[in-house]
Amino acid sequence: MKPRLLVTTSLERAWGANEEILFLGEWCKDPSRSAIWSRRSSSVCHYHWRDRKKLQIDHQGLEKLNEKFLSNLSNFLNEFHSVKRDKNYWRIIIGPWLLNYIPVLWDRWESLSMANQNLGMLDTFSLDSKLPRGIARDFSNSIHFFDSDEWNHQIYIAIINFRKDLDIHVKKISSALYIREPRVIPELNLIKKLTQFIANLIDSLFRFFSFNNRRFVLFHSYFPRSFILKLSFRLGIFPGISSFLNQDINYPNAIDRSALTEINPCISDNVDKQSFENFVADNILKDIPICYLEGYKKLINIQSRLCNADNIFTANAHFASELFKVWSAEQQLKGAQLIISSHGGALYPLYTVFNHQEKIADYRIVWGQEWMDGHIRMPANKLSKKVINYNFSGDISLIDYDSQKYSYRCASIPMGPLVLDGYNQKKEFIQILPNNLKKILKVRPFPLGGWQTKARYQEDFGEAIISSEPSLSSTIQNSRLIICTYPQTTFSEAMFSGVPTMLLYEEKFWEVQPIYDELIIALKKSNIMHTSTDSAAQHLALIAKDPMKWWKDPKTITAREKFNDLCLTIDKDPLDSWIDFFSSLPDRRLKNR
Repeated sequence: MKPRLLVTTSLERAWGANEEILFLGEWCKDPSRSAIWSRRSSSVCHYHWRDRKKLQIDHQGLEKLNEKFLSNLSNFLNEFHSVKRDKNYWRIIIGPWLLNYIPVLWDRWESLSMANQNLGMLDTFSLDSKLPRGIARDFSNSIHFFDSDEWNHQIYIAIINFRKDLDIHVKKISSALYIREPRVIPELNLIKKLTQFIANLIDSLFRFFSFNNRRFVLFHSYFPRSFILKLSFRLGIFPGISSFLNQDINYPNAIDRSALTEINPCISDNVDKQSFENFVADNILKDIPICYLEGYKKLINIQSRLCNADNIFTANAHFASELFKVWSAEQQLKGAQLIISSHGGALYPLYTVFNHQEKIADYRIVWGQEWMDGHIRMPANKLSKKVINYNFSGDISLIDYDSQKYSYRCASIPMGPLVLDGYNQKKEFIQILPNNLKKILKVRPFPLGGWQTKARYQEDFGEAIISSEPSLSSTIQNSRLIICTYPQTTFSEAMFSGVPTMLLYEEKFWEVQPIYDELIIALKKSNIMHTSTDSAAQHLALIAKDPMKWWKDPKTITAREKFNDLCLTIDKDPLDSWIDFFSSLPDRRLKNR
């Protein structure tokens, strides 16, 4: 029996000629290239995290493994940089990358395990490259790598070569593999140079006038600028200038990582030399971003020239900003308090990011009902305004969801090819709508993602179905009805706006905290929430002429109020609430470090 060809990515140079293909996943099949792959004899592997019980078990195991490698990496980085920092310090800095990196490798590992369950031997082609796979410059660049065909092609080959249990034969072909290196920082334009100059000047003035110790620094806070000005005035502080944390950084080139094996404490104690843990141990120092190794001293030098802070507030800089992470970690050593706010949400996922935010923060702010010890409920710092002039003749707007092509985290949300399940649900919903509703339905594509959902909508329904509204805010403002397709921030914004809102989504891939169980029942009974396309289409047909009549029905209002009670903190004057919170910080510290 002739072996089938295992195709791991959408790199067609590795697809052979006329062999029968086993696609590792739907990510291999670029919709714009359907003319190529549709004429090949092929099948697609089952995706392992379609089994949600497996996802739950994997999440528990990966969290334990994450902690183990975090400890090992902390020891290594202390030795490499000749410092003595605790695990929490390094968690702030490398934690976001690590909690993505380990699940990424596990996802690729398990995908190959699924392929191996297919009967018969498999061949796969390895594109010839004399270069090592690219080393990311920072966290953001690593996320880009995790979603690239080139990086994943090499990872799949590395796993196959490592595992002797896989009945997969690697054949090298001469086609060169282009390695995308970390991007080069472009020359700053005049406006950005001027902004940076002013920020540095203000920071220098603070130092000169002994204002280097700031009571509060708000960075990527999600508060509107006008709100920050009012907040600063009421607290009696100078409005914080956070641009100094937005510096573009040119990191040095990566060193020869092979020499690090001599001082590598990440070597696994797992006796199974072909275990996943040992694969991670063999690769982690090859893949750790430049900013944590070769570029760390540069970050330390830059942050040493920045201000000190008593309290640091952010909504998302603790993930993507390397300078912020190093600076805030150093500030915590000096006694600063790190306050992390939610940057979105509605029905919070059951498991995501291994509770990283709770582990590093002195205060963890949530928009709705607390679900963990240490949470503090506060008004949302990012929501669209309430709609004052409701548009009775506006469009019905469907807010789309998309995500990276390759899974990048172990979380209770649709990852990888599961995104297509959501798309197919929305496609079916639109198809069964009567023509009069199809004509007034507009889709707002998700702005980011690797599944090309905008192109899929255009292919399936024509160009006219795509909304022309320039922003989410304008979409909400000008719609007679909003149909959300995922139970996160957009759903909160739509519910808060006052515009009639429905939720249609693949519930099985959006496991949420158990505190929402009764709310979900109430939302379904009031026809706000739908998991069936038939149910959603039937309800839409009933209310489409006058959605506000349904929205103001007492039963609907009761469900909406229940949503607000659990998911949002509606405050007549949120500024007063935030003033009270910030004013009381010295007496409300949750952790003693």
